[in-house]
Amino acid sequence: MSRRVRNTLARLPIKAVYTMGELARASSIERRKLRRLLERQGVEMLTSGRISYVPLSELEVKVRPLWEGIKAAHALRGFARD
Repeated sequence: MSRRVRNTLARLPIKAVYTMGELARASSIERRKLRRLLERQGVEMLTSGRISYVPLSELEVKVRPLWEGIKAAHALRGFARD
């Protein structure tokens, strides 16, 4: 992973649902491209108006590398605070 991706992913908190925009910024991927990638993996997104939400449970099961990156960044933030 590049330094930019690590830095942006490191700022993403662990929460139950992410907006597509949050995930796109954190992973440094254009939003439409990320949507296509998630759809190909079978991720079910929730949509309210123009905003799409991605449940953490879907990432854990269907997009393991992204979930592992979020989890590792969270662990490193905790380690850096100690």
